[in-house]
Amino acid sequence: MVTIYILGFAVGPLFLGPLSEMYGRYPVVILSTWTFNAWVLGSALAPNMAGLIVMRFLAGVGGSAVMTLPPAIVADLYPVEQRASASSLIIMAQSLGPAIGPICGGFIAQHLGWRWTYWILLIVSGSVTLAMTLFMQESYAPRLLQKKAQRLRKETGRDDLRTELDQNLSTTQILARSIIRPTQAPQLLTRSPIVILICAYVSSIYGFLYLWFTTIPTVFGETYGWPTSFVGLAYTPLAVGMILSLYLIMRTNDATVVKLTKQNNNVYEPEMRLPSTVYYAAFVPVSLFWYGWSTQEKAHWAVTIVGMVPFGFGMVGIFVPCQTYLVDVFPLYAASAVAASRASMSVLGAFLPLAGPPLYESLGLGIGNTVLGVIALVMTPIPMLLYKYGGTVRRRYPIKL
Repeated sequence: MVTIYILGFAVGPLFLGPLSEMYGRYPVVILSTWTFNAWVLGSALAPNMAGLIVMRFLAGVGGSAVMTLPPAIVADLYPVEQRASASSLIIMAQSLGPAIGPICGGFIAQHLGWRWTYWILLIVSGSVTLAMTLFMQESYAPRLLQKKAQRLRKETGRDDLRTELDQNLSTTQILARSIIRPTQAPQLLTRSPIVILICAYVSSIYGFLYLWFTTIPTVFGETYGWPTSFVGLAYTPLAVGMILSLYLIMRTNDATVVKLTKQNNNVYEPEMRLPSTVYYAAFVPVSLFWYGWSTQEKAHWAVTIVGMVPFGFGMVGIFVPCQTYLVDVFPLYAASAVAASRASMSVLGAFLPLAGPPLYESLGLGIGNTVLGVIALVMTPIPMLLYKYGGTVRRRYPIKL
């Protein structure tokens, strides 16, 4: 069920991100989020497993808009020196979901039944979506200019007042452009060395997270003998690490950007987002080694719990600067850049956990997590390489969509 839902997250961004750069953020977010609610309702009423699988996939597609577009909305609303703080709040909401969801879901499923997990989700999500529909406003500047140009054409009678979005296309041309535009995110994912490296790194860490999740029910349910409803509490240390990381990022990342900009004769470079990332990244392999061998040797559960905190700390310390970096590098195509990142993350998040059972059955938790830790360690220098050479790469390989 997790795999099929995350797979929907991989599909949705590929067209929702680029479409928001055609029609604005508001209609894409609102329509897709109401669609998400419809499929959650379908999940609650699903008569069989096949129906539930279909509804879960479609819910993932609809729900992917609020995972993909908020970083672009942050770029619409905030200047460069404030984006990391605003993005941290977005990442906090997105990252705490996988940590808190299993805690709530475990208690709800055990005491009320699995269908009630969807009913409660629908109640909460429907209420939030209604509030968004009533109070959210358009933030995408080209779309706002298009509306202003439409108003001025009506008031002045001047048909020459047009913007880049308002090209006086026929219905057929608009439809063709709508079909072609979703190729924008895949183009970034295949043509930009920066997007390729960032996506490879963050998607690997995201995949390790979900691969790790496959072991938690067994480790804490069977090895440590926790009741089913309490196994979800094992995700709490991840949330603790995420919150600590977000606090530090909000305090330091924007301040670092301001400092480095002043040192660079007040010229901002997007790579200034990345220097601290390598320090956060070091915590991920440490946590994988710690968790793997503490569970392999059946250490006290508290040792394992403490070892999970650094993963949440390091993961968010990677995600926030890297995501904000993509937004800063591609300001006009921020939604497409984030969509490429989100799609790649979701693909690994969906399929990598399928390798979990055979991996740990063959190698054990200790060696299995050591393999993941070594891979994470090898990828740790990527942010520093981009910090040093990213500007050269951007200028040598410009992307025009």
